[in-house]
This record gives sequence, C-alpha cells and structure tokens, in this order.
Amino acid sequence: MKKKVLKIAVDLGDRSYPIFIGPQLTNNLSVPLKNLPSREAFVISDRALKKIRSHFIKNLKKTRWNVREISVKAGENLKDFRKIQSIYGKLLKLGAHRDGVLFALGGGSVGDAAGFVASTYLRGISWIGVPTTLLAQVDSSVGGKTAVNLKEGKNLIGTFYQPAGVICDVSYLKTLSKREIISGLGEALKYGLIYDPQFFKYIQTNWKKILSHDSDTLTTIVQKSLKWKSKVVAADEFDTKGTREFLNFGHTFGHALEKMTAYKKFQHGEAIIWGMRFALALSYGPRRLSEKEYKEVDTFLKKITLPPLPKNISMADLTKLISRDKKNRGGHLHFVLLKKLGYPISDSSVTKKDLSKALTLLRNRP
Repeated sequence: MKKKVLKIAVDLGDRSYPIFIGPQLTNNLSVPLKNLPSREAFVISDRALKKIRSHFIKNLKKTRWNVREISVKAGENLKDFRKIQSIYGKLLKLGAHRDGVLFALGGGSVGDAAGFVASTYLRGISWIGVPTTLLAQVDSSVGGKTAVNLKEGKNLIGTFYQPAGVICDVSYLKTLSKREIISGLGEALKYGLIYDPQFFKYIQTNWKKILSHDSDTLTTIVQKSLKWKSKVVAADEFDTKGTREFLNFGHTFGHALEKMTAYKKFQHGEAIIWGMRFALALSYGPRRLSEKEYKEVDTFLKKITLPPLPKNISMADLTKLISRDKKNRGGHLHFVLLKKLGYPISDSSVTKKDLSKALTLLRNRP
C-alpha cells in the first residue's frame, strides 16, 4: 500500500516553499526536488548517520544529481564560528558556486549551521532541509531562522534565510532513541499549549504510540506541528510583529538551563520541557492560568522522563543568563506566558521575585 505524502506550503510570496512529510519520502526524490533547476548538490551531513547518509546520497544520485559531501560532527559545537569557517573552506575547495544547492542532512544543529552557511556563502545559495530528528522535523527545519553561538550564549548570531524546501522523511525517525523522541516532543508540545489544546490532548492520548515509533502517529505529530509553524512564519517571517515570538514559549528558561549546564546535560527539547514548566509556573496566578489548567498540564509534563534540574541553580546565575536573552526589552525581563491553554501572552513585567517564586514552585513539583 502506497504511503500518502503530505504537503504544506509556507506562504511567503516569492520566498514560498513546500514541506513534504511522510515515510519513505527520500526513496524517490524526484517529486520534492522536481522544481529545482540545478543538479549540483553539496550535502552537509551528520557523520554519525552512516546508513541514512548512504541511503540519501544514493537516492539523490539516482535523480541525476552531481553529489559532493561535507560530513560534520553534529552538536552545539558545530555552531562555533571556527567550525563554520571550515565549512566555507570546504565548499570553496569543492567548487561550490551560487547555482549549487546545499542540503542539510541531520538534526537541528546541522540545519542551523548549514542554513547559516547557505545564507552567507557567496552572499547566499539555495538550500534544502532534510531533518533526521523529531526535534528538527517538528520545528527548527521550518522558518528560515539560522544561527550560531557565542561563548556568551546560544543563537546570538544569525540570519533569516528561507530554504527552497524541506523534506521530512518520518522513516528516519525509526533510528531515534526514546530520549531523542522525547526531546522532539518538547517542541511539539509547545504548539499544543500555545495554539491547539486538542493537539496537546492528542499527544497525551497517543504517548505510548509515539515512544514506540508508530509511523502514522509520528507523521501526524510532524504535520500538526508544521501546520502551526508555517502559519506563524507566514504571518511574521522576520519576528517583528509579535506573532512569532510566541514560539519562544519555554525557551527563555530552557536556553538558560542549557547554558548553565554547558550544553552537556540536557538535549534541547528536554531543556524546553523544563522551560515550559517554568513558564507555566510563572503563568499560574490571578488573571492568568487557572489552578486546574496549570495542574493538568504540569502533571503530564512532570511524568516525562527528563534529566533532573541541577540542585545548585542559583537565582543570581539564572537572572544573569535570562537578562541576556535577546527577547528582553528596555532592560525588562520578557517571557511568553499563558493566559489559558491556547492563549499565549507577551509579558515584560516579570520580576526577579517572580522568577524566584516560579523556581521554588518547580522544585516543589519535581
């Protein structure tokens, strides 16, 4: 039985592009790549994905592409400027010109780095995202945000540069560990909480199927997440209208947690789940999230297996890191919070006292 290919359009005028979602998509790349005039492919791939790399490159060559590969070690270290510079050098040695197409094959760090390289190499070349993790498929592969890190923090240098297309082959998710699936669900849960409570309930109901890599369920998770992501990106491509900032729900504390632990203890989505629990604790109170909704959501999130919060988190360190967040305005701490499920709000009135109360609440509900 032939598997259905789902297609979502990201509507951005002359920068519009398609997202293809489904199992075994990369077995036949002629459909998702049919509108690309070039046949010069430069594949930036995660070197750990030996079988996936071999499978993808073999099928790319079947579609009569001339393929050259740059393998990289995935992870936050890849987004260091020195690593980025070496990629530029390799592209030059391989003879990459502006009419070539760069393919980002891997998880979020590969997509971030490759997208940044594509946006800046020869002032911009086309690129295609081929995300191989649930985290990248449900979120970071779509939207055109590319970024690299500084020692002071994550994603502080970046560009907005849309891909020419995104190919989400759900079959690639079969190789993921339970922990990697949970990390991806961190971003998927975000869409349910800020936009679509029914989607949140779908994840709750189908939790065991998701962790067992059920193909149909994962396809639904990716489709529903990217349907929301594409709508938000189309409405606020450059994150200037306030709409897109809601996608940062859970990320302010989550990014601080990653930095505090030197990006070694938490996978990104794990930190975001802790970040959402922190944002829920900040949201809980008069004129905001009700006790019933707070406990319903937090009770589910606390059941998810995550590395524990470090016991030595100090308010001084936490406040310092949150104060550096690029979403802050006029010296005020800025958070995305919930008024109720499905109704996010922007709040620049959060105080250090509020942070302390939220952290205490989080520690009392481990």
